Amino acid sequence: MAGSLIVMAGQLLFLFNPQSYGLAVATAAVKGLGEAPLFGVIFSFIADAVEYGQWKTHIRQEGMIFSAASVGSKVGAGLSSAAVGAVLAAVGYISSDSTGAAVQQPASAVSAISNTYIWAPVVIWGVAAVVLFFYKLDKQYAGIMEELEERESRGEL
Repeated sequence: MAGSLIVMAGQLLFLFNPQSYGLAVATAAVKGLGEAPLFGVIFSFIADAVEYGQWKTHIRQEGMIFSAASVGSKVGAGLSSAAVGAVLAAVGYISSDSTGAAVQQPASAVSAISNTYIWAPVVIWGVAAVVLFFYKLDKQYAGIMEELEERESRGEL
């Protein structure tokens, strides 16, 4: 959760001067430091879901859970790319002209790109912070694992 807040802070710092290349690089470094903890443990969250599911239902479904996570990440990436494309199409983005020369983008496209770059990460990481705030499995995990070990010693799931 702290990493999510660091990313949002870094992103909001960029608002002081969005035209500054140096500030963009500095805030990208801050955001990278904030993103690292979540990206470092994302797959352990999935593994924790396997243990929790076994504890709750007495059925161990790691294949299904990891497959669902894989499909979810691919669908999420596809939908987010499609959403960006739809936004760009809606604001009049011009990809190129027939000669391949540089094209002058309309102000609406430039504004949409800028706003998407600035505000989408704040919203996304804000949602992540809220979700992580309510994530309580860490507090239960030791007891869950202890109970699962007891069950295993008795030959149960």
